[in-house]
Amino acid sequence: MGRSLRRDQIERIRRRHRGYRLLLVTISLLLLLQPVACQWPLLNPLGAIALALVTLLFISRYSLLRTRLWLFAGLGIAGVLSQVLLLLGMTLAPGLTIHLAIGDLIIWTVFLGAVIQRLTRALMREPYVTLAVVMGAAAGYLLIGYLGAFLLHTLLLLHPGDFAIAQLSPGIDPTVQPLQTFPAMVTASFGALTTSGSAIGKPGAVLPASATLAITILGQLYVAVLIALILGRFHHRTRG
Repeated sequence: MGRSLRRDQIERIRRRHRGYRLLLVTISLLLLLQPVACQWPLLNPLGAIALALVTLLFISRYSLLRTRLWLFAGLGIAGVLSQVLLLLGMTLAPGLTIHLAIGDLIIWTVFLGAVIQRLTRALMREPYVTLAVVMGAAAGYLLIGYLGAFLLHTLLLLHPGDFAIAQLSPGIDPTVQPLQTFPAMVTASFGALTTSGSAIGKPGAVLPASATLAITILGQLYVAVLIALILGRFHHRTRG
């Protein structure tokens, strides 16, 4: 009986690690395709739906964390439905696009925040640091940048006057073409995350500056936690 249980545990770990790899591949492709999204704005809603499905089908199903799965699944389903509603609104009621986009971005900000939080907690409970675990950690880092893009895009739609949108997306009005401005927010978010810098706000604008600072701090804290995790696991194995 004990041997059977052990095999089940090993198989569960393997499935969870495949989920880490798939999550990294999905978010990496979504980010690498942002230049294409400038010409085809529908790519981002479709990519977000794919990311939500990957997260729900793999990360939540085989996660070490079994608490509040219903809440996490509800956020993921809400994110998928909001993306579908946004696409329908763009086709059937263009005048409502801006309102739908703001609601969608708020839902996704909360959902991605929950994904990163659960992923970080799961990685901290992994028994060993393997290549798959490192890939899961890398996926979490990229998700922080992607979450930052949603945050910046939400603020852009709420307060477009605070952003230097003419420099980020020349010739695009964020209130009329909200999806076209998202790739620029991805670039700005990863500029803040990697501390390479990206001036997105107008002089004296508090919201863009505060948001980029929060992204930078969150990214640095995430890296610090992962370093502590890896060192702790190495120390534990050397002592054992």
